[in-house]
Amino acid sequence: MTDNNSVDRRRFLQATGGAATAAALAGCLGGGGEETDTETDDDGEMTTTSDGDSEPEGNDRTLQLINSTITTLDPIKATDTASGTIIQNVFDALMNYPNGEVAVENLLAESVDISDDFRTYTFTLKEGVQYHGDYGEVTAEDVVYSFERLAASEQSRRTYFILAYALNVAHETDDEGAYVPGSLQMAATGDYEFTMRLAEPFAPAMEMLAYTSFSVIPKGILGDIDVMPAGGLDSDETEEIGSGEMEHSAFATESPIGAGPYEFDHWESSQEAEIVRYDDYHGGEVLNGGVFWNVIPDPETAYQYSQNRNSDLISMPTSKYDPGKVSVEGTDDLGRQYGTYGPMDNGDTANYLSVATINSYYIGFNCENVPKPVRQAIAYAMNQQEGVDQVFKGRGVPAYHLTPPNIYPGGAPEYDTHAEENYPYGYNTTNIEDAKSVMEDAGYGPDNRYEVTFTTYQSPTWQGLGKLLRDKLASAHVNMQLEEAPFSTLLERGRNGNLEAYSLGWIMDWPRPNNFLGQAVPELTNTDQEGGAQGFYLDWDGDDDGLTEAAEQAQSAWETIQSNPEPTDEAQAARDEAYVQMEEAMWEDMVLLPTYHLTEERFWYDWVDIPRYGGGGPSRQKNWKVVISERSN
Repeated sequence: MTDNNSVDRRRFLQATGGAATAAALAGCLGGGGEETDTETDDDGEMTTTSDGDSEPEGNDRTLQLINSTITTLDPIKATDTASGTIIQNVFDALMNYPNGEVAVENLLAESVDISDDFRTYTFTLKEGVQYHGDYGEVTAEDVVYSFERLAASEQSRRTYFILAYALNVAHETDDEGAYVPGSLQMAATGDYEFTMRLAEPFAPAMEMLAYTSFSVIPKGILGDIDVMPAGGLDSDETEEIGSGEMEHSAFATESPIGAGPYEFDHWESSQEAEIVRYDDYHGGEVLNGGVFWNVIPDPETAYQYSQNRNSDLISMPTSKYDPGKVSVEGTDDLGRQYGTYGPMDNGDTANYLSVATINSYYIGFNCENVPKPVRQAIAYAMNQQEGVDQVFKGRGVPAYHLTPPNIYPGGAPEYDTHAEENYPYGYNTTNIEDAKSVMEDAGYGPDNRYEVTFTTYQSPTWQGLGKLLRDKLASAHVNMQLEEAPFSTLLERGRNGNLEAYSLGWIMDWPRPNNFLGQAVPELTNTDQEGGAQGFYLDWDGDDDGLTEAAEQAQSAWETIQSNPEPTDEAQAARDEAYVQMEEAMWEDMVLLPTYHLTEERFWYDWVDIPRYGGGGPSRQKNWKVVISERSN
């Protein structure tokens, strides 16, 4: 599926109560039980087998989970999945991906009206939605304030989501092109009515507003912005905010205030975090007492922790995974496979779910630190199919594009055809002679070998792939050194240009190709700018000699995408062609080596009743409908 939407959406959400306009897809930076009271039906919704009720009865038990390193609880600052998973449950946005399915629904929004030119959006909010603590009711002014923070706060790492590269709310810029605070074309036109105007149409606008960066927080709670828009849409009036009620460090680590299904309880850095049920949640009854995360970045340690039944969901690193233990019992109408896995090391058989989520995992290169011939040699040495089969044990499909197959123009068949016919480094093959040749043409040889460091996050799997590449590249005049770094450290180093080759992945913010390809726009990959790279850590923005020909192609293609934003077939065709041009430009300069698209799997114990997640992945799923029965020891 691509990002076309031929349905007239202007009043669709009002008429359907928030049903999605896009079809559901079956697909930073993860069996059967005995005598259970609840089960999951083929649509992923919970049903009760004991008394026939439509939903199981909740209780006060806490969902026990494992998380990776958490960096912040501020929705506009978080860029990693570990933080985002908690933010998803503490905060609410206007829209939501229910259970991680990519068909958006209303959340804080009651309805929306969209103008004929697809630029002006008028939201009516639900009334009576309460913040946690003593912060009162969610209002339209809170939305204006929250969106202004996303655009103007120095804490924001997602300014481009609301400004030029994504939603593109109309605004003013100064002589240097920087955003003028308070100039967003948005206004609270009533206590519960909010209007915003886009500079240009943006086809996935509703999906964009489901992202956690657009979470709503109480107006004026922080002092990191001075003004916000006031008056009507066409007004240039601003309202002064003041110094705020809370220090940012306290909000981001100790007291995040949202309107989600859970209230924040505590977070001990590198150790644990906990949230507790919010009894006044506007969405309905929260069916468990809260969620507790033990922070365990090491996959092997996380596995053992869950094998000891300390976690309700089971961590299953690829090093411990045995595909022969999967028993698929069926496939639901969204293409999700379900069944059992086991027996595991502890003797238990787990419940099993497999979903083709929207993601891409890749080896990225900092172009200033690694010459193009070396990048190309690594691509020639890579056999994506071999990596999936031997290293990732079949838990995904080989990747040749940054755009995942389920949202590639024309879908998976076109993805495969384009890659098989055009990928320049060998489709499912290793081309050592070509790797050697490109290095020798650049002046390298037995007595002049290139030294490159491949940095992975803490993952035996990625280290295993690195060893495969290292051994192959030895015949192509490349010495590859391997190192591991904590995930948060890898991100920080990458953002500041202190990596050579590195492993990372991208999970959808919204289910369209521009979400992935927008991270590779050359000018966004500059690690020398204040705050580091805004997109991927590629430094593909050129040097004193300017952009390469391929980078110019990518930049031009992105401009075409930006110039054809309408949800029409004609604009869609222009975008689709430009998406492919960007993919081919990345191939030419080999700034990013697609490796695989993960098929996400969930393993859980019998005492857990949890809805199936969709193509958005488990990090997009709120946990308020998970029920925990009495645990087995």
